[in-house]
Amino acid sequence: MAWTIGNRYLSQAEMQGNAMEVYKYFHAKGWSMNAIGGILGNMEKESNINPGIWQSLNAGNYSGGFGLVQWTPATNYTNWASANGYGITDPNGQMYWIDSVTVPSGQWIPTGTYPLSFEQFKTSKDTPEYLASAFLKNFERAGVEVEAERRACARKWYDFLVQNAGDGIIEKAVKWARDTAADNSHGYSQANRWGPDYDCSSFVTQAYRFAGLDIGGGPGIYTGNMIMYFTAVGFEKVEDVNLSTGAGAQKGDVLLNIVNHTAMALGNGRIVQASSSRGHPEAGDQTGTEIYETNFYSYPWDCVLRYKGGGGVKPPEPEPLYITRWIPG
Repeated sequence: MAWTIGNRYLSQAEMQGNAMEVYKYFHAKGWSMNAIGGILGNMEKESNINPGIWQSLNAGNYSGGFGLVQWTPATNYTNWASANGYGITDPNGQMYWIDSVTVPSGQWIPTGTYPLSFEQFKTSKDTPEYLASAFLKNFERAGVEVEAERRACARKWYDFLVQNAGDGIIEKAVKWARDTAADNSHGYSQANRWGPDYDCSSFVTQAYRFAGLDIGGGPGIYTGNMIMYFTAVGFEKVEDVNLSTGAGAQKGDVLLNIVNHTAMALGNGRIVQASSSRGHPEAGDQTGTEIYETNFYSYPWDCVLRYKGGGGVKPPEPEPLYITRWIPG
């Protein structure tokens, strides 16, 4: 993706491209995904995430707002940009200013409701909604707040990044699952299920643990308690997936039957799963189908869990002995 820049309102696809560029820049600076979602929620309402837009499209009105966060008057940014060798529409200059000049310029003023320092904001794991409000109150101080809209946009962009950022949680989990399935040194085992062999629930759980989620349950997690542990770290039950056809399933979704089986959706009608030893109890995948990718199939799935970020208080650790029992047809 690349930047779309101009004194006009952007399409959703253009905003998505710009949002990815914002993510890449701030992620490299150590910002949390949550904080990036929060600032993107503000940027959408301020500028359509467009570094070249003037307030009310009134080009050259330096007394009005300009740029990604609509610096007002525009000279608060443009004078600095010119003095530091940046074109005024250069997004790198604008993001550098946000990251490095916000504090020395006095733009960030912590409020009683949001008493975060700017450094705390950058790395915060609070919800994108909370951080959208923090940025609004502590940085923007907008005349027209539309706070609820900024919060909703923050969640939308956070979800978009989780789905699409190359090193986001879902992308990491899917990559681990696919790489493991493609490596025949990993097979199916219920007796030795935490690596190098896995059963269905340990396979999906480890994929998200390797992606960076601190999923509780230890070695005692199994299909019957996955809902409890997964929702505690930011997964939600979703109702937009047809459990018979797989329509609506998104990359990284956890397909679950709480008694027998779980698998991970890959999108485009595909899943990856730890399925069965196929009669080969020895370590490794002897058939190429103990852990493998396949088309979605109609199984009596109970629900679908989708990672949305955030998370709450973790449940207590279970006793470390649970066995799942499922062999596909």
